[in-house]
Amino acid sequence: MECLDANVVQDLMSGALDTGQREGVLGHLDTCEDCRELLGITARDTLRDQLKANPYPEEIAADARRVLDAATTLPSGNNGDVGLLATAMLGTAEVELAATMAPDLLATPVIGAHAGDPPTQGRRLGRYTLIERLGAGAMGVVWRAEDPTLSRQVAVKLLRRQDESLTERLVREAQSMAQVNHPNVVTVYEVGQGVDGSTFIAMELVTGVSLRKWQTQTRHTIPELVQAYIAAARGLAAAHAAGIIHRDFKPDNVLVGEDGRVRVTDFGLAAAKPSSSSSGALPRQHIGDVNLTTSGSVMGTPAYMAPEQFVGGNVDPRTDQFNFCVALYEALYGERPFDGATYPELADNVCDGKLRPEPAGTNVSRALRAIVLRGLSVKPGDRFATMDDLTRELGRDRAKPWRRTAIASAAVAAALGLGLVSDWLVRDRVSSEIRHSFELTREQQKRVVTRLIESFKVTSEVAYREQALREVAGHHDQADFGLGDPATDRAELEKLHNTLVSTDWVKHGNTHLAIADYKGRLLFTSASPDVWGGDLKTLAPVKRAIDAGKGDSVTVLPYADPGLATTGVLGAKPPTHGLAVLFERTLALGDKASEGSEARGFYLQLQDGKQLLDEIALDKQTLLALVALDGTAIGELPPALIKAAPADDESAEVRVDGRTYQVQSLPMTGLAGQGTIAHVVMARPLDGVLSLFPGARLVFALTAIGALLLAATTYANARKLTSARI
Repeated sequence: MECLDANVVQDLMSGALDTGQREGVLGHLDTCEDCRELLGITARDTLRDQLKANPYPEEIAADARRVLDAATTLPSGNNGDVGLLATAMLGTAEVELAATMAPDLLATPVIGAHAGDPPTQGRRLGRYTLIERLGAGAMGVVWRAEDPTLSRQVAVKLLRRQDESLTERLVREAQSMAQVNHPNVVTVYEVGQGVDGSTFIAMELVTGVSLRKWQTQTRHTIPELVQAYIAAARGLAAAHAAGIIHRDFKPDNVLVGEDGRVRVTDFGLAAAKPSSSSSGALPRQHIGDVNLTTSGSVMGTPAYMAPEQFVGGNVDPRTDQFNFCVALYEALYGERPFDGATYPELADNVCDGKLRPEPAGTNVSRALRAIVLRGLSVKPGDRFATMDDLTRELGRDRAKPWRRTAIASAAVAAALGLGLVSDWLVRDRVSSEIRHSFELTREQQKRVVTRLIESFKVTSEVAYREQALREVAGHHDQADFGLGDPATDRAELEKLHNTLVSTDWVKHGNTHLAIADYKGRLLFTSASPDVWGGDLKTLAPVKRAIDAGKGDSVTVLPYADPGLATTGVLGAKPPTHGLAVLFERTLALGDKASEGSEARGFYLQLQDGKQLLDEIALDKQTLLALVALDGTAIGELPPALIKAAPADDESAEVRVDGRTYQVQSLPMTGLAGQGTIAHVVMARPLDGVLSLFPGARLVFALTAIGALLLAATTYANARKLTSARI
């Protein structure tokens, strides 16, 4: 185990250690010369004071005085007899003092006081009346006292016994502290002497515990610990501003009041200016526990001392900074930064900067550790320039960058999420509008085709009643009966052609009409009246109708179809691109064709497919295409989109050229019994908020997920920094 600190020594002397702790201390005393010497000196002083003040039974007092006399007559370096004294105090040697006397020595009220004796309750020191003993340190005893003049309670600190060097040190402490007026420094009211010549200082009474007890009795978060030490650092900075160096900063010299305010105290090693006599290394035989304050040629507590304090170098405010960082390191990690159970070992490690490895599983951040380690630099010049600089670094919110990143990431994720939700809502609304538009277009297509068919039926009925068309229906080639010759028949056909040309035909809209005889020979076309004689039976629907001798039909054919290109029905220079909608009627004898009737002519009406699309279109947003059964298409849709359109009359989302469309193919039916003659493909861009570039929605979604993960991670780090407990 490590050497005994002040608290362990006090508990040992008061009998407050349990059996296990006591055995551990005994085992350590057997092997540690320094701790045996320390315990002997402390026991000797305590026995002397208590034997003066308490009338113990003569037999017990005699034993105690015998041990005391033996100890006082021996040199302090005689470890054997000092060890005997320590053993006696523990009740394991010939004088069984621990079992009968040691606990009472510290607990029994002091009685029978007289001048020069230890102070008792009710005693007056100056204008102060002692009320209650609060504790004792290496230099003196602290009492709670009443100040009747100002009607307040104060803390009074006085020496155990008269000692010129200690008196001077106590006065120096009071003078140093009186120069500092800061909320984080204990306020000194007065320095005085009692009637017996004892020296005391009256100071602010702080109801609370030492910083060491505060940080060990209850678990605290890292920010709570850091804030407490920042408050203490501000007190040190105020002292430095007044030209005062503490020289012995440690958690035991800091008080945490019940109001939560942190106050630095015990400036007993401080001086406005360091004296040259305070330098020089301390010989090993004068060093006790590395945890206890030492005085003489070296001032400070070895466990917290800076390298310059060990080697007798110049001491300045950066020395307090080193002491402070040792204490802060201990609070954060639960152990001190430098190993060393003895003074020489500790001194070597501190002066060489040999830090202990960082404990496993620590919650201390890299940034905070770097700040503390800088304050623990061997060379004062490598530390922070001032305590104010160190305080600013410690006060910097190390969780703030993480929180900022978490907030920014969450904001980005929220913005992206909002964009995705907005895009989804907009797309849903647009999709609904598209479906409605498609339904209207479907109805419009049906109306247009129905109207064209009805118009064809009307115009064909009117045309059938024209004299010229009846002449065509009544015409026969004489050659069919073995009469005449082909030239005569051609002359008759030419006469019919001229009659048809001179007839005023009724047309519907921007359409063309053509008439053929019973053999399918073209006799007239309004597209080019001078052209005639072509064979319309090269058109499959015409041939089927003539062969059947009856029937009406509607056909959608590309202009490039050989039947249209070679028959002349579209004129001498027929178009080569596009679609034509053909309405066909077979002319038979009588008003109505009957079973077994003979075709006597053929009436054909043509309309451009583009005109049909224009009549179907209801808005500019809906793109249309007319697609023949052979796949030939006209309209505004790209071929890839037409090809991707489903063939089952269902709406679907299709992505073409980096853009999303909603597309649907509508079947266009002809006359009764014909079935589908073509398709009208409808498409409309399905744009939304995120139609910025190809794959924008996926990019936004992945980025939003990444931002959420980053926000969660950084928030967890910030949470860890602010809530991690030591």
